[in-house]
Amino acid sequence: MPDYIFDTTVLSNSAAVGYADLLEQRYRGKAYTTVEVSDELRKGVKAGYTYLESILQGMERVDQEDWIYILVPQSADERRLRAEFDDHLDAGEASCLALAVSRGLTLVTDDLAARRLAKKRNVFVTGTLGTLISLVRNNALSLSEANTALADMIQRRYRSPVDRLDEFV
Repeated sequence: MPDYIFDTTVLSNSAAVGYADLLEQRYRGKAYTTVEVSDELRKGVKAGYTYLESILQGMERVDQEDWIYILVPQSADERRLRAEFDDHLDAGEASCLALAVSRGLTLVTDDLAARRLAKKRNVFVTGTLGTLISLVRNNALSLSEANTALADMIQRRYRSPVDRLDEFV
């Protein structure tokens, strides 16, 4: 399984429907994000989206291993890419895409502009639907549970191109 770098949207969508623990099970040891995404999650908690705390806790465990690790730019090339993407994306998407390009990570985002830039850079991309499909294919969720989660996300204003996952599993 490749390594993944998660933007805020997919983490938030999963936490909103109570599936942060399933992301942890599926992506433990293969999941990364950035300081910018962590900051966006913290702002969300302060704004009242307390369900985001489950994701933040996965980044900040003291007594056990984190399941999602925070990466920072290590090279001038990564900082240059970040600056380039800042012209087109928000901070979370730009930071994740820069590291995905530089380190060969799969980008996990629902942001259309980030997905388009990633494809131009030959970066593999998945998003909320892809993570739900992966959870079904790996028997962490039934198809019915995944469809229920998707319906809940849509009710919470997730803009999904489909309302069911049946044709993808």
